[in-house]
Amino acid sequence: MRNPERLQRIVGSLVMSLFMSAALSGVFSWLEFGLSWKWLQVWGSSILIALPIAFSLDMLFGGGLRVLASTLADKAAGTWP
Repeated sequence: MRNPERLQRIVGSLVMSLFMSAALSGVFSWLEFGLSWKWLQVWGSSILIALPIAFSLDMLFGGGLRVLASTLADKAAGTWP
């Protein structure tokens, strides 16, 4: 890939969406089923559903949300004593 910024964004989105889909599907399925074999089965299938959704959302909205977060952080840092 000739554009390193684009590759960095794709890899960053993949890593973040993998982490978030694994963590959130794990937590919510654990709350539903408790620590059991059924939980592991549901968690595994939930990750397969959540990962492409999270990756797509990050690719669509991630750039704008990062700009918004940076702007808010700059404003907060400016008012910090």
